[in-house]
Amino acid sequence: MNIGRPTTALLATLLAMGCGSGATPAPADPSAGIESSFTLKVLRNTGENPFSVLAYECDECSFAQHAALEPPPGWTKAPAQVILPIGELRSRPSVDDGPSSVDLIPEIPGDDFTVIARTLNGRIVEAGPNGIVAVVQVMRDTTFLYPAGTRVHELTDPEGNVFVLFAYQVASEDFTSPVFQDADALVKDPRPEGWTYTTRILDNDLHMDPGGVATVLAIRAEVESTWELRSGHHRASHPVMDGDAASPALDLWGIEGGENERSGLLVRYRSRRDVLTRPRLSYQPLS
Repeated sequence: MNIGRPTTALLATLLAMGCGSGATPAPADPSAGIESSFTLKVLRNTGENPFSVLAYECDECSFAQHAALEPPPGWTKAPAQVILPIGELRSRPSVDDGPSSVDLIPEIPGDDFTVIARTLNGRIVEAGPNGIVAVVQVMRDTTFLYPAGTRVHELTDPEGNVFVLFAYQVASEDFTSPVFQDADALVKDPRPEGWTYTTRILDNDLHMDPGGVATVLAIRAEVESTWELRSGHHRASHPVMDGDAASPALDLWGIEGGENERSGLLVRYRSRRDVLTRPRLSYQPLS
């Protein structure tokens, strides 16, 4: 694989890997003892920065429909992935700089793809012969549960931040490899230089609730995988405060056109001196 400078489209596809809700049900996975789910997505670049995209997921699409889809100009199709934990999508975001849903599959009546997440920003960790690796901030209201007795796969960065595998690229819902309960399932998969891979069987349930903004590790290689920063290990970024606007802004700094935002979120990013605001979306309860 020859990797040059990442393009916007390549970054968009990479980042979308961290936006799944695990909402498409599938037959039970006998290796894990729990029902499997998949995420089939398209994304739209918002142009705010090379990492910012809106991710849309189709709950009713088949693998064949998603594979045959030709996205319209300005849109990108993300790889199909299986979701390992039990996911709960608590709410969907509302947006003011794009559609909340789109109709891309003629066979499905009405709009079939609905917005589920937005990537806010990120950084490239590594780009080379083994692929592209990025850590990104993803705004989505999804929680994950890894039941006791199941196997988890983890990557730890040089600073001790632990990322847990939650999504893995597959070709169909009938995939047979890898068997995620096997201890050697991912031993040959690429990982960033200096990072450590470990796997273990859980003695207790592992709950993942990033509080609305998840720190996600996305690996784009021959097989693509997505990992989320484990609760209690949010050293790089975490939500600080959010709320509805009480009145128009009195003063602005670096937020063009933000005088009349309806809501806001303040996020620590990388250090105490860097903050990320104006996510341009708020969460709406599921109907």
